[in-house]
Amino acid sequence: MLNSPYFVLPGPEGFKGHLLDHFLAAGYYRMQHTVFTTHHTRMHTGGAELPVFWLRTQVNDITESSTAVANRKKCARFTVNYHPAAITDETEALYSQYLDAIDFNTSATCFDCLHDERLENPFDTRMIEIRDGNLLVAAGYFDVGHQAISGILNFYHPAYKKYSLGKYLILKKIDWARANDIPLYYTGYISTAITKFDYKLFPAKTAIEVYLPAHQHWMPYHLLEKEWLHDYHRKHFV
Repeated sequence: MLNSPYFVLPGPEGFKGHLLDHFLAAGYYRMQHTVFTTHHTRMHTGGAELPVFWLRTQVNDITESSTAVANRKKCARFTVNYHPAAITDETEALYSQYLDAIDFNTSATCFDCLHDERLENPFDTRMIEIRDGNLLVAAGYFDVGHQAISGILNFYHPAYKKYSLGKYLILKKIDWARANDIPLYYTGYISTAITKFDYKLFPAKTAIEVYLPAHQHWMPYHLLEKEWLHDYHRKHFV
């Protein structure tokens, strides 16, 4: 396995089971068929660097917010199915519709977002399909370890925006983790400078932990909040 401080290529064992747990706990995350870490993002900034921190949710500590409860009720009409990950013409068509409606840059296809043809897929990945009758209205992908899952990609039909299906996919990933006795759900990073990623605090802020990379330690997010994290980042990484 090739290592650097910020980027790791897969070895023969891939990133599965306890090994995926290890990298997630150390503040690494999936990028196609590799894992990486960072303390900054340039997404949605026009090139400026913004500070970021990695988040995870303690699944068994969740007491769902009223917003989460309302989201479940609003989406109760839909059919939800879990499958081994696949990318079909149907999912690519849905991804294309989603891509046309969003206001930020991302991969041109679902396949390009998840895969790198130069490397064998090293992850154990599942997907969620949400349907309104026969129509696929949302899809989500997540990687599975031994004690953790990692949310990778969610997208939905623009005509169904009022249902907040991105948040519903978060809830359904939590449901899968609970049903499979997996206590940790990694959701990616948050930025102290913008609110674009704050949806990851849904559905229960008190169950969320934030990684402090200079100390290699996870702390309850609600005890720190963004102002403290901003000062922490400036002290250690600027």
